[in-house]
This record gives sequence, structure tokens and C-alpha cells, in this order.
Amino acid sequence: MLALYVAALLFSPTAIAQEWLSDPHSNIRPINITGLPYYFYRWTGSYYNGSTTIRIEPTEFEENTDKDTKVSEPVEVTYENSILAIVKSNTYVEGHNELIFSLRYWANNLNITPVHDNADGPINSIQNIDSIDMNRSPQPTGAAPPYWQLESTHGSGTSYSFSGQRNSTVLQSLKFNCSQCLSSDEFRGSIVNPPRRNVNPLNVTSFPFVSGQFNNRSASLRISGTFVGGDRPGGNRENNVHLGGPITISFLGEIDELRSDTLLSSRNGTPLWNRTLGYTKQLYGNTAASMWTENLAYWACILAAVVAFWNL
Repeated sequence: MLALYVAALLFSPTAIAQEWLSDPHSNIRPINITGLPYYFYRWTGSYYNGSTTIRIEPTEFEENTDKDTKVSEPVEVTYENSILAIVKSNTYVEGHNELIFSLRYWANNLNITPVHDNADGPINSIQNIDSIDMNRSPQPTGAAPPYWQLESTHGSGTSYSFSGQRNSTVLQSLKFNCSQCLSSDEFRGSIVNPPRRNVNPLNVTSFPFVSGQFNNRSASLRISGTFVGGDRPGGNRENNVHLGGPITISFLGEIDELRSDTLLSSRNGTPLWNRTLGYTKQLYGNTAASMWTENLAYWACILAAVVAFWNL
């Protein structure tokens, strides 16, 4: 009897999926989605494939600083491999926004497929611009407040927009390769906030600003601010190629229907999604229930056999 009970329990994927569905505060998808790079698509929401363009207008630093901008022409770098995630907020996080955005982009030569089943993925060479520290558990503890303070608005149908500014606690770091910058080294720096002290070599007076629009077909995102960085930060200062000035980061892309949940109309500015991926559907047309059954069938048989053996 015990063997039959264990087997029946393992063959109840609907009950397992229901446990995930029963928590309206969480934004984490089940991890049972075969073929899904979980480190990209962990959260309920919409995912857009597109390109990201970084553009910097070089500006001379003030004369009383040790920095000298050696780039005179606008710098523009485009990443064709980009994913913009606009997803449900985890309401366990104090001070959460009505949505979360995460822009990820990487060089064409980067292999983003993990060599083993790693839920966090090969993330070191992928650039992230996130509105919050992206949670990896359904109920994150000790989570920091959002990096960006956002307000969202519902338009017509399933169209939404959002905007907001960076808060004063954490700078947005940035790195990229720049063939125009008289250096083959990787440029690193930050999109800076207004300084708290009198030292302000680029006269920064406003916080970085973000705006975006999205629906069930496409999305766009634009970040503006002031960039300060160089090709060897912390290294030989005499040979550094400094770069500073107004920056814009723009994304434009189309919905990845296979990996997205369906965006719904809302009565207010908080986006709503029909949570389906990992619950009632899988990638490539299989239902979640059937995939649970296929994945657990082998272990159910093994466990039932072991229990039966010990009952002899």
C-alpha cells in the first residue's frame, strides 16, 4: 500500500503546480520547464528579443580634475543579442514597484548555453541593467529596495508604459568594448548620480532616468544619464583613456511568445499576466502536467520497487 501511495503522490503534477500558483506574492516560475534557460526566464512576465544601443556624447571634464576626455566623437556601440524582461514584481520585497525590468545584452561570440544544468547560468559576461536585485527564490529575505523607483500606466488594451529614476543608493555599473576609443581594452564605469560633495567634474545635476513601453507584441526601453569611466579604472592613471558625458541606452524588440506569459488588461497601472508557462503549458506544445508525468515516471517506478522490496 505504501508503494502505491508514493507512486500516486509522484504522479500528481497538478497538485505540485498548484502549490506554486497558490502564492500570489511570488513571481518565480516552477523549475520544471524542460529546455528553458532558467537564468534568463525565471520570472512570470513578458520577454522581448531585440538589440541594445549605447551612445555616449563625450564631454570635457573640469580643468581642476585629473581626468581628460581623449575621445571627441560620439561613441555608439550596438549589441544585437539582447533580452528585455518586463515581469511581475515579488511583493515580498519591501518598497516594490508595480513591475520589474531587466535588460541583458552580450557579445555575439559569447556562448550563453550552460555546459550543465545550472539555474543561474553563465552570467559573468552578460551585462545586466535591472530595476531591482533579481530574486532567485519565491520569498527572498533581506532583499534590498529597488534600484529604480518606477511608476507604470495602463494604456489601451494590453499596452503599458513606465518611467522613473535611479535611487541614490547604488550606481548603475556599465562595461563595453569600444573600437572608437583609442583603446582595445574594455571600458568600465558607471551612470552616475548627482554627487553629495562639491566635486562634480561633469556638472551632473539629475539622476538617471528610464522610460519604457510594452505590450503583447513589442517593447522599447530608454535610459538616459551621465557616464563616467575609462579603459583601465584603478590602473595606470597616466595612460588611462577617460570617457565621460551624456549617455543613452536604447532597446527595441519583439515579444518572445514561446517564453512569455500572456499580458492582460488591467484596471490600474499594475500589469497583469496569465501565468501559464510552467503551470498549464510547457515549451514546444507539451502541457505542464504531461511533462511532470514524463519526468517523474522513472523515479516513481524506482521508489515503488524499493518500498516493495523492503516490505517483503
